[in-house]
Amino acid sequence: MAKKNSKTARGQKPGHFIEEPAQGDLFVCEIANWPVKDDIASMEFPLFSLAKQKDTEIREYRRGNKVVRIVPSSVGAATVFDKDLLLYIASQIVEAKNQGLPVSRNVQIDSIDFLLGTERGDGGASFERIINMLRRLRGTTIETNIPTGKDKITQTEGFSMIDHFKVLSSKKRTITNVDKKSGKPEETEVERVFSFTVTISEWLYNGLMDFEVLTLDRAYFRLTRSIDRRLYEIARKHCGDQALWKVNIDLLAEKIGTSRERFKVRDEIRQAIEADELPQYRVALDTKASPDDVVFYTRDTRKLSMELMRLQKIEWFQSLERPDNTAQWRKPKRPKALAAPANADV
Repeated sequence: MAKKNSKTARGQKPGHFIEEPAQGDLFVCEIANWPVKDDIASMEFPLFSLAKQKDTEIREYRRGNKVVRIVPSSVGAATVFDKDLLLYIASQIVEAKNQGLPVSRNVQIDSIDFLLGTERGDGGASFERIINMLRRLRGTTIETNIPTGKDKITQTEGFSMIDHFKVLSSKKRTITNVDKKSGKPEETEVERVFSFTVTISEWLYNGLMDFEVLTLDRAYFRLTRSIDRRLYEIARKHCGDQALWKVNIDLLAEKIGTSRERFKVRDEIRQAIEADELPQYRVALDTKASPDDVVFYTRDTRKLSMELMRLQKIEWFQSLERPDNTAQWRKPKRPKALAAPANADV
């Protein structure tokens, strides 16, 4: 049955009627102030690709008796940036549940609310990226025996993070690009999505209903490197409210979801240390451990100092590669060759 839309998408006339999906109760994401919530299962395991380009690689992770297998579709695996949509939905559902409001797996979203809420901006390209985000989330198959919800039934099942999506309001346009190989112009139709519905997986929904979530700092959405997003999720789950937490670099690489060589992972960690952009936490590297240990620690200096004194680890902490002593361990850059004078013989 058609329902009069209380919000008007850009490009629509007021009072525009849209068709809602006949899939049971519909939860409308319209809560103004919502703490960012992340489901614990996807914080622990790297379900989302770190790639910014299309990723069609099948990945599998094992830890103890828990197994996760990620099978992308032809449009590529869902990425850590696509996960923003799930964070937005999860946050809205958990906040509604906390307020005693009815919730559902079937969710209606105004694109502008999602884009601004996750700090993506409201440019035209942001609206156009939503359809590809939905396709990747719908197309990526996750096979796992990790249980969620109160029943905690362990069984291997395959699912997508969203079971279904439907664009309710959009505007299409044609763009022209030049093919790099042939040099010929090619026309492509792109869709600017203004409002849509999704049905999230039972696996995710069950975890939300049992409050298997942690609160993230909203600055998470401002992290532009995919590895920084994973580092923050890992720190939030494992370090939490502790003053510090350390992990072997090889185990951390598994948690991040990368199979790169150790020295490349170390370089990525060093970039994160130098950038020092993670909310709530900082990162350090203990190269004296074999192999290296990566240390996450709180930005609360008083709390950190008290814990280091209690553990008698001040000297150890001072030896770490940290954001405040990067000059001591950064490799010196090779000096650039001086340019020859304009009148020099060459």
